[in-house]
Amino acid sequence: MNPEYPLPGDTLKVLKRFELSQCQNPGLLFARFVPDLRADKEVRRREGLENVRKAAPDGKLLEGFRQRWQELVAAFQGEIFEATTEWRLIVGLGQKGPLEVGFTFHRLYGIPIIPGSALKGLARAYAYLVERRGESDIDFCDIFGRAPKLEETSQAGKAIFFDAIPLSQPQFDLDIMNPHYPKYYQGDEPPTDWQSPVPIYFLALKPGSCFAFAVGWRGLLDSEGQRLRSLAVKWLKAGLEELGAGAKTSAGYGYFYFISPPQPAQPADATSQLVRTSQTIQPAPATSVAAPTSVPSQSLMPSEELIWRTGTVREYQPGLGRGRLVDDETGEELRFDRNAITEKGWSPGKKHKVRYAVAQREGRVMVVKIQQAR
Repeated sequence: MNPEYPLPGDTLKVLKRFELSQCQNPGLLFARFVPDLRADKEVRRREGLENVRKAAPDGKLLEGFRQRWQELVAAFQGEIFEATTEWRLIVGLGQKGPLEVGFTFHRLYGIPIIPGSALKGLARAYAYLVERRGESDIDFCDIFGRAPKLEETSQAGKAIFFDAIPLSQPQFDLDIMNPHYPKYYQGDEPPTDWQSPVPIYFLALKPGSCFAFAVGWRGLLDSEGQRLRSLAVKWLKAGLEELGAGAKTSAGYGYFYFISPPQPAQPADATSQLVRTSQTIQPAPATSVAAPTSVPSQSLMPSEELIWRTGTVREYQPGLGRGRLVDDETGEELRFDRNAITEKGWSPGKKHKVRYAVAQREGRVMVVKIQQAR
């Protein structure tokens, strides 16, 4: 243990016998064992985050936590589904802390989680912004509740959004913010080109991190309750897929998908242990557990009318075969996958101008063809 920690002498003697590499709790390292940042701030911050990145939680502890989480979800009539991050994920970046860059860990086990309050807000945002639902809508109020107005009483929402938990050992990446005008942001100088960028390190989860989500129900789970719970799950899935969770979603962080990336066929019994278990312990009929809500097949339907437009690629990840583009006229953001790419051997890059065709399927506008703009 580094003697730089300002601790009582007896405590420091005990801690000196402790090696940071033995710690299996990333959250504890992140919140408590922080290097002294008074000198070489960014170097020391990176050292502290590297210690967190290398920490591997105990596998048996995580498995026990997952089992208790499932039992808790079952006790509250929950529906479980899984989703995987398209790219990096960071939740709680704005939290205050000794490293000045936040991250949300479980308070006891130190594993990364997505708080249920954040997921409720995400589902509510999708319902409000995309579905145009509000507090005048009965379903909306039953699911999320509403604040009191004048002499009216408040209403508690019946949907319970559980913390999302990782399904495997969390894998961290070190990422950076790189402000080019540090003195400008500190209020010392105008934004001049001779200022040196100073990278600020922060922690993020690696792409492909799989999480388990659950939405429970407070009260009678009859046919109406199941309909509303399924509606809450639908809004949460759509929010994860289209709005993203956590920080820096405008830069591509925090988006989830519900289909597996291309891989060799697996035996039928190789499906997720968590989902199979949850299906056996839920008292209510499992409705759409882990059901794919992703992009339908991009193959052209017979007699389907295509509408061609132009757009700019925001990102494309060849490994996952998924990307996003922005329509040049409307500014609308649309998703596409590799099946829509018509030119063999071509991979759309960031800011590439493209022509793309859309079709109406299942009530949604889908990108079914994409090619280079000539």
